Amino acid sequence: NQHAKLQAGTYELSESMSAYQIAQKLIAGDVLKNKITIIEGWDKNDIADYVESKSIYDKTLFLALVNDNAFTFSFLADKPKSASLEGYLFPDTYFMPLDSTPEAFIKNALTNFDRKLTADLREEIKNQKKSIFDIVIMASIIEKEVQSLEDKKMVSEILWKRLNAGMALQVDSTVNYITRKHDSRAQVSDTKIDSPYNTYLYPGLPKGPISNPGLDSILAAIYPTESAYWYYLSTSDTGETIFSKTLDEHNEATAKYLN
Repeated sequence: NQHAKLQAGTYELSESMSAYQIAQKLIAGDVLKNKITIIEGWDKNDIADYVESKSIYDKTLFLALVNDNAFTFSFLADKPKSASLEGYLFPDTYFMPLDSTPEAFIKNALTNFDRKLTADLREEIKNQKKSIFDIVIMASIIEKEVQSLEDKKMVSEILWKRLNAGMALQVDSTVNYITRKHDSRAQVSDTKIDSPYNTYLYPGLPKGPISNPGLDSILAAIYPTESAYWYYLSTSDTGETIFSKTLDEHNEATAKYLN
């Protein structure tokens, strides 16, 4: 019935369309697709919850695939076998056929990452004597810490500088990754949790990425902005990033903006 109004996935066949137009859309694959949007900063569990809530894929199966090593891309070469695909599921909107598998969706997200991480970016990472895995970890932290590209590049430089100095990163978002809390600041008690993701207890980068970063965060991880700052915080009310050169300045900023 060409006058019927049909809803198929995210595409609608309107009553004004002829039977021929409807058939052509079906043949062209313009219907029967699910719209899957990965938000920048979501981790693998956020994505799994999302696709299951929309009845697209089973959460358990999706996570099993993300934790597997069945996907082969050149950018995964330096990823430890024990690490999941956390960090590499590129945030974007994907249109998948209703009968698509979670494997197909994950492959699409990884293919997107492959395109975004251009040859020039890979060459720059190599020139810096860093691994893609380390860049993705840093980008995943930056993604959860600040919003603007300018701030991300500033925070990137601070965190790389702390790493080079042997300082603990002391980043709240890495602790929240352990607890699955969505607070802007980690609880003091949580910073004592014994975990390789706890950057308060252990110096260096966490065990792996803590989110799936967008392109701005990846670029910030590769191209930090040099400064004299060693500390930063985000204000409770506006989220503005306050940078400090010394611990005393940082403590004063904390008292002013967070307490």
